Amino acid sequence: MPSRDPSPSRSSSSSRSKSNVPARGPKVRTDGKVDVSCPQCATRYRVAEESLDSKIECQECHRVFFAKTTAGKRVAAPNNTKNYLLFGGGALVVLISLIVMSNSNDKPAPKPPAPHVEIPTFSPGNHPRTHQIVQWGKAMGSGNRLVISTHSDLTALATTLEVPPGDLDKICAAIATHDATMLFRELDCDSGTLADEATMSAPSGKATVYLVPKPGDGTYRKKTRGEIEVSFTMEGEQVKVTSWRVSLPPVRDKPLPSKGAFVANKDIAKPDEIEITDTAGTRKVKESKPAPVPHWEKATPAQQAKADQVVADIIKSADPEAPGTLFNRATMSVQTLDDKKAVVPRVLNAMYELYSDVTANNMKLSQLNKALCGFTGFAVNYELVGTGDATKDKALRESQIRQWFAFWWRYSSGDLSEFIDMRENLEEPLPDPKAPKDPKKTDPKK
Repeated sequence: MPSRDPSPSRSSSSSRSKSNVPARGPKVRTDGKVDVSCPQCATRYRVAEESLDSKIECQECHRVFFAKTTAGKRVAAPNNTKNYLLFGGGALVVLISLIVMSNSNDKPAPKPPAPHVEIPTFSPGNHPRTHQIVQWGKAMGSGNRLVISTHSDLTALATTLEVPPGDLDKICAAIATHDATMLFRELDCDSGTLADEATMSAPSGKATVYLVPKPGDGTYRKKTRGEIEVSFTMEGEQVKVTSWRVSLPPVRDKPLPSKGAFVANKDIAKPDEIEITDTAGTRKVKESKPAPVPHWEKATPAQQAKADQVVADIIKSADPEAPGTLFNRATMSVQTLDDKKAVVPRVLNAMYELYSDVTANNMKLSQLNKALCGFTGFAVNYELVGTGDATKDKALRESQIRQWFAFWWRYSSGDLSEFIDMRENLEEPLPDPKAPKDPKKTDPKK
């Protein structure tokens, strides 16, 4: 191991004759050693002359080098100023970046954009005033005292109903009986519209409410609609109805024929009129005791077979495993008026067979009821979904079946066209029953 020179001083001159040392050779000390320096860190060492061709590892920086490469040469200590400057500059840049990032984090987060609030767009059909007027129409039919008192000009209402003003009890009593409110009582007020867009902000105006037949009520044609024009004023945001008039009367069914004009069904008992209350309200209906009903006497053998198959498919459609299209396929196969007259008695007969347990046969009876509505154009409000009271549900369903038998007692020999719209083009308007008949169409001679 070469010895490290602890002193930076020069060694004494060699005693050797200068003529014996090569001109450019390293200077050999009197002890036979030569001074060498690490080419990287300038650490000085003394090595034997014969070791100049050997590799030396610097004990300071661990650089490995040949001793002869720096023998007799002074190696300057490395100048790290530039490295220090570069390192210091890099550190400064990092520090500044951290400061900037820290300051940016201290800034409050940007506020999220305010949520976009949709401003409701009103039209004459969905305006709050329209809603209030429809509620008023419903109240006139149900006798809702609170809505009548808040949505009406009671003085004007009393004048129309011919009762003393200021007496709400007499006003409500008159609403329940007066001819001017009959359509509100007999039909359902289901929608309405203001006269125009200007009425949405005017201090007064007009609107129209639409009345449709109640479920299960055969007083009016199934597809008819009544229209009542309503006049009102505004008190703040509150509608006050002042008057009304019928602008389009609904179409009633043909009047019942006088006695002797129809033949009662001999297989069904004469109906009794009773009062019931269900989801369609409280009203009087006719009921007949269910009984076996044979085929229509005018049905051909083919019509009888078809009717029996249709009824079997309707009952089968109540099975959850049955194809979803079975009911429609069965009922749509009955198109002509004679086919309808042939199939209705067999549907009633199936109802009679299921009548003994309406709870267990609820779904089958519901499907038969739906089919009868389509075949006859008449409607009975069958309660498929129960109220939670098993006794009440049983009584209601039995009543609804009895209503069908009462209907067929009356109409089995009649013309079902008064219930069923048999027009080929349903887009054509229904004829006005009050319009005078064209003599050219009624008298073949003209």
